[in-house]
Amino acid sequence: MPTPIAVNPLEALAAVTGKIKQGTVEWIDLESAAGRYLAEPLHGASRSAGQPADPPGILRSSCDGYALPDGCGAGDRLSLREELADLAAHGDRQIPSGSAIRVETGALLPGKTWGILPAEDGTLLGAGKLRIERLPQAGEGILGRDDGKPVVFEAGTLLSTRHQAYLLAAGVEKVCVHSPPRVGMLLLGDELTDLKTDLEAGQVHDLNGYWLRDAIEALGLEVISLGISEDGPTGLQKHLVRCHTRQLDVLILSGGTGSGLTDRTAEAIQELNGNVLFEKLSLHGCDSLVFGKLNNMDVLGLSGRPLSCSAAFDLFCRPLLLARSGASKGYWNWASMTYLDEILTPPPPLDNRPEDWCLRVGKLSGHSAEALIQATVKTWNPETLFSPVAAGSEGWVLRPPEPEGKPVFFVRQQ
Repeated sequence: MPTPIAVNPLEALAAVTGKIKQGTVEWIDLESAAGRYLAEPLHGASRSAGQPADPPGILRSSCDGYALPDGCGAGDRLSLREELADLAAHGDRQIPSGSAIRVETGALLPGKTWGILPAEDGTLLGAGKLRIERLPQAGEGILGRDDGKPVVFEAGTLLSTRHQAYLLAAGVEKVCVHSPPRVGMLLLGDELTDLKTDLEAGQVHDLNGYWLRDAIEALGLEVISLGISEDGPTGLQKHLVRCHTRQLDVLILSGGTGSGLTDRTAEAIQELNGNVLFEKLSLHGCDSLVFGKLNNMDVLGLSGRPLSCSAAFDLFCRPLLLARSGASKGYWNWASMTYLDEILTPPPPLDNRPEDWCLRVGKLSGHSAEALIQATVKTWNPETLFSPVAAGSEGWVLRPPEPEGKPVFFVRQQ
């Protein structure tokens, strides 16, 4: 039997997110696009516009205070004009010298307003007079003065309801987005049974299936559940054929990736003329991971062990699904940042396999006030492989091979 194709975690991340087929591009109503990812850059309002619908040249106040004319100085006493509307009624485009106008956040301003004096930087003297205690900079507190360049939302941006609110106010009606992938989920193992049932001889509770569906749906994706299949290539091949007929884009498996006699996911993919990119991970504590392609469908096999399944979802499954959904790297590329390792317990021995990475758990340490100091993560070994969570941890720590003191990668548990 040939040696299984093994990759390190960085190679695995590159494989599951590289050369993927993203969903078709479609123009849809903005109001129905929440949770989708932009397929091309989208221009919004001017970068400094007071409100999204404001055309160029409209000025607004960014704070509560007083609109000032040119030529003011600290200590000056100004006469307060009653209303901006009064100024507009007389056709004035600038505030008269020696005057100021009380404004609130978002208020329209005359076109030649010099700056906004924040309310706390002025003293009301009575009889409609104001004294300037601290003079603002020219243009301070004024929105709408810039080069007219618009806000740009890059391709791969997630359209949240906050984005929708802004874009609707800016007059955007339709957006160009990627269609989400069709995702199937299949659990492998004759011994699996529902968490709510009493165990019989030879049975184990299905911990992975209980949370895996919700974790995928939390990414805004619909999950087609294929249930529980018996181990071995025959049963899996039957389901793989069903996946093709249902036109799935991604199939997520749990189980069938270990070294047992019936753990033959890679073999089943190959026997159906699929391509297996790797079937082993050089990661102590999470070494069972299979990734292949079958008829344009990505097949990712996670371990049946609860801890390994949970870690592999956050490390590889989530990036795969987000990349296929059209998300930019900022949403899933954990390899772009490293952390200093504050070791709380020694890493486990690697049984003469110094080239292997090590999976640990951890949480971020206190941040330094120095922006240039690398963040630190406190790390320790998980207590058991049969729980999808580790008490007290915030996520997964990937510790590269020696030498000691090398930076580590940290991925939050989702």
